Amino acid sequence: MAHQKVVRKKFMVERGFQIRFMAVIIIAMVLIALVTGMSMYTAVMQTLVNQFHGESLAVIQHAITAKLFVRSLLLIFAIAIISVFISHRIAGPIYKFERILEAMAAGQKVREITLRKHDEFYRLAQAINDLIRKQGAGNRG
Repeated sequence: MAHQKVVRKKFMVERGFQIRFMAVIIIAMVLIALVTGMSMYTAVMQTLVNQFHGESLAVIQHAITAKLFVRSLLLIFAIAIISVFISHRIAGPIYKFERILEAMAAGQKVREITLRKHDEFYRLAQAINDLIRKQGAGNRG
C-alpha cells in the first residue's frame, strides 16, 4: 500500500479512547517521575542537612521545591501533548475503519483506506482494502 500524504484535520477523533490513553500515560509518567524525583530530592536534602543548618537550609529547600513543582507541571503538560499525538496514530485509523465499515454495511460505495506515514494498523487497513476491492469486483459482475 503506497503511503500518501494525508493531513491530520482533528487531533481528538476518538475522544474517549484518547483521553483514557492520555490519562494512563500521564499517570505512569508521573508515578515514575515522583519515585525518581523523591529519591533524588531525599538524597540531596540529606546531603544539604549534613552541610547546612538553620535558615539557609529552609531557603534552599524552598527554592528546590518551587523549581521542582514548576518543572513537574511543564513535564505533565508535555506528556499530555505527546500522548495526544501518539494516541492519534491509533485512534485515527480506528476511526477510519469504523466509518468505512459502517458505509459498507449500509451498501455505500467506499474508497480504499489510506493511512498516514506513522499510523498503526497497516495490515488491518490492507485487509479492509482487499475486502473493498472484492466487494467492488462483486458489484460489477
